[in-house]
Amino acid sequence: MTPVTEVVLHDAFRATLHALARPGIAHSLPPDARGAVRLVLDAIWETDAPPTVITGEPEPGQLLNLPVGSEQEPELGATVMLIVDGSTATTGVRLSGPGVDGELRTELPLSGRVLAERKQACSDAPCGIDLLLIGPGMTVRGLPRTTTVEELS
Repeated sequence: MTPVTEVVLHDAFRATLHALARPGIAHSLPPDARGAVRLVLDAIWETDAPPTVITGEPEPGQLLNLPVGSEQEPELGATVMLIVDGSTATTGVRLSGPGVDGELRTELPLSGRVLAERKQACSDAPCGIDLLLIGPGMTVRGLPRTTTVEELS
């Protein structure tokens, strides 16, 4: 591994950690990465337990069919990497929970249906799924299972 690759992987790892620690806030991925998803996967996950990668809008029910862990082992809940682009519709939301200072009003590149499925998948704390939104552009945002997401009307 070349030093540049190690630095890029480290930067992708740090961006992903920051994204999960500060839900809803976009963090830059290294600009010299050839593919944001491949970079984040290589930087973080073991090959035998990678996250689910979905490009675009998840199919209806797709998030509900993923593992959510158990009360004893919530970390066994799925991590989902959603690849979004500039054409993805956005929804205004209010975020609260660990890592959010009070509340955060923002726009997320997720539909109301996807937000409702995520809410259902995370309804039995501490179980749930973690979302990493890759894009638009070279950014990553995190929505850990502990984050409450309310859709704004």
